[in-house]
Amino acid sequence: MSVVIPFTFGLGVFMVFDWAFLPPRRQESRRAAVRGRLRRWLVSVGLASTSPGQFLGACAAAGLGGAFVTALVAGSPAIAGVALLGGAYAPVPYLRSRRRARQRELQRCWPEAIDLLAGSVRAGDTLPAALATVAERGPEKLRDAFRSVVTDHLVSGDLAAAVGRLGEALADPTSDRIVATLTLAHRVGGRELGRVLRTLASFLREDLSTRQEIEARQSWTIVAARVAAASPWVVLLMMASRPEGAGAYDTAAGVVVLAGGAAATALGYRLMVALGRLPEEPRLLAGGAAAGGEAR
Repeated sequence: MSVVIPFTFGLGVFMVFDWAFLPPRRQESRRAAVRGRLRRWLVSVGLASTSPGQFLGACAAAGLGGAFVTALVAGSPAIAGVALLGGAYAPVPYLRSRRRARQRELQRCWPEAIDLLAGSVRAGDTLPAALATVAERGPEKLRDAFRSVVTDHLVSGDLAAAVGRLGEALADPTSDRIVATLTLAHRVGGRELGRVLRTLASFLREDLSTRQEIEARQSWTIVAARVAAASPWVVLLMMASRPEGAGAYDTAAGVVVLAGGAAATALGYRLMVALGRLPEEPRLLAGGAAAGGEAR
């Protein structure tokens, strides 16, 4: 433990120095930027009602819970410290997987919704009426979002802003494309909106089919990464269940071994996941709130 104490003390000194000598305005802007990014990420996960502070509190609670359980099982402060860091980070990959599942659900819902929009426009309905049709008969996953658009438009009278807020609420690359198409059609006009929407629906179906096939073939890589990352730590807990095994990791050499193993596990897992997963599409409307209002 002689290595951990000086490192913790040095980290605390740096944090105090950073807080005391960094200009307050720069501190506030940096904190606001971090909170904004975290807030947008939570919205994309589907936790729009969760604040960044609540999320960080949940991470801290998960870390403390993991450290407490590990301390009871292993009885080693060093191993409990690793469990503290791992437990605090555990909500992040869970929410990432939830975010990807949410995006896949939205991708499956959008072609049907676009077909309804295109059919309503082709039948002679206005764009607000077409949006109301999706709110009533569209996919269940999208009905609440489109109802919010219809209500927002009735209250404010600004359809472009209402559709823009739909993109903010769904926080999805596919949704951004539809929002940009609808906003452009509302502002510029034209008779080709139905054809554009049908083409977009066909493209989304082909893209979804291709992605599902590739993900099915590469799913074994993700499973292998999870097994490879968890196996050493399961063995460690089994060894630490014996007093002499747990005591070996409370020395300076044991702490170094644990830190190196944790770094190697994190790096190897992220590398295998990056190689076995399709890249995510960039968002078109992921700018700040002020800029987003101008764009929409």
